[in-house]
Amino acid sequence: MRARRASRAGLRRLALEQAALRRRERLPEHVEVAVYYVVSEALTNAAKHASASVVRVYIGVDSGTLRLSIADDGIGGADPARGTGLIGLRDRVEAVGGTLDVSSIAGHGTSLSIAIPAR
Repeated sequence: MRARRASRAGLRRLALEQAALRRRERLPEHVEVAVYYVVSEALTNAAKHASASVVRVYIGVDSGTLRLSIADDGIGGADPARGTGLIGLRDRVEAVGGTLDVSSIAGHGTSLSIAIPAR
């Protein structure tokens, strides 16, 4: 059913590689919400704008900091200064005390590196 909806919307199918976060206790709600939003928007951008076929999502907590890495094999060339999507991502991450770094060389995909205090 999802594949059909994505197809009708003109979106491509993406292969998603993920590394699970294994924790006994939940993260603070504001951190979970920010991470959900960032991953959701990054996957949407990869499908709609980057012509990506694979997206890798890694998440972990190290010394009280949640680290999230999202990388696609798309066309690259994303510029936070030109697009409201990346500006919105940065605003969301900074609102919870985090940082977002974007690397997007034309022809080499886009990588997002996010660090958010996990407390």
